Amino acid sequence: MEIKKYNYNCNGRNGQKISQPSFRGYDARKLTGIFVTDKTCAQALKKLCDTTQLDVFVPNIASKSIRKEQSKLIEENKLLWTQDYLTFLNYQTKAVLFDNTREFLKRVLRATGDGIKKDLNITPFKSEPHIRGGNFFICNNNGKKDLLISENRQIYPEDLAKKLFNVDNIITLPKMDYHLDLCIRPLDNGNVLVSDINMTKAGMQNGIEKIKNYIEKNNITGKEKEELENVINNINLMTEKLDITLQFDKYKPQETVNKIEKILKDSGYNPIRVPANYHYLDGVKTKEKEQTQLNNFQNNMDTLKNLSKNDSAKVRAMVDKFIELETFKKDHDKTLGVELESFYENNFINAIAYKKNDGKIGYITNASLLDKTLDITPEIEQKTGFSTKNMFIECVAPYIDKENIYFIDEKLTKNLFKSMGAIHCSAAEIPVV
Repeated sequence: MEIKKYNYNCNGRNGQKISQPSFRGYDARKLTGIFVTDKTCAQALKKLCDTTQLDVFVPNIASKSIRKEQSKLIEENKLLWTQDYLTFLNYQTKAVLFDNTREFLKRVLRATGDGIKKDLNITPFKSEPHIRGGNFFICNNNGKKDLLISENRQIYPEDLAKKLFNVDNIITLPKMDYHLDLCIRPLDNGNVLVSDINMTKAGMQNGIEKIKNYIEKNNITGKEKEELENVINNINLMTEKLDITLQFDKYKPQETVNKIEKILKDSGYNPIRVPANYHYLDGVKTKEKEQTQLNNFQNNMDTLKNLSKNDSAKVRAMVDKFIELETFKKDHDKTLGVELESFYENNFINAIAYKKNDGKIGYITNASLLDKTLDITPEIEQKTGFSTKNMFIECVAPYIDKENIYFIDEKLTKNLFKSMGAIHCSAAEIPVV
């Protein structure tokens, strides 16, 4: 299958190298710490405390040392997506905004609020309706504050939203994923990272060239050559799988990224496309759609069957699982189409970005599951210079130093992705006032 060429440019505006910016303001700012209500996430972030320089706060405690007696409380909370239910504001008086719309959350939020008020001296207040934290960012834009918000999520009247979040303008962006923080990450000085799946595809093909060049330049033979060729086969297969997936992605990311870029540019921002995401489709939900979608899906399944003959047993198993989705055909007389759920192998855009004590930027994000799927070992990464994680690191290098990018562990990343979220979704930033 022919791979469409796409510009894989990891430099700054107009291609020039950009110096390390100074992050100020609400979008990427100095933090008092991170507030987490899930036990596993809290423990994972706590392990990074010494390098991230961020305290981890949990219900009823204001300390990066999570006391043993609090483990039960956190475990009982069962509130994984802290970002969606708690929003710390940093203007006028210190305050934290609570979601007050779901009955099962009231006990958790009440206990959390008591701890925030006691230990952090921050006044909590409830909000109904409530804009989910993962669906907006507050950004400094030439001396004014903008509320970047996801389409169909602006449930407040505009005048009330401006007053509540202390902003001058509201900018609505089309949906490219379930929540806004899964596809963009504002920095400062008008810079906004925007996930571009086309760059991911182009970067993977660029990785093939790096591996081929390494084999040829070093005259690699035997087992090592077989391992490297296996990675190449895996990249090709996963690229094909991605192409098929994108045909059925309801958010149409290949088109939507262009719309987001234009709106941001027109609003005075500098959108920076980065190869941050890789996702696939799994699970089936039937609903009325065009009959042609059913036919197209069958044609692509035939393609996948051929791809599943690949020698890599692991990747073949993944493709075989994907092929199982064609069982929906048995019910095609009852429906006119199919809708698939999207799950991640990579998402580096969903991150906690903040200013460290030395003035540089810290960036806490998710591990790469895709590199493991591709059989890219640390040794292969070092020899060839390629991994999908490095693709992202190289592209954000003008803005964030490599040593200040922190990846959470693979196990937690996998669990978050399975729950259709990522690390930023599970934590609420507490800004310095």
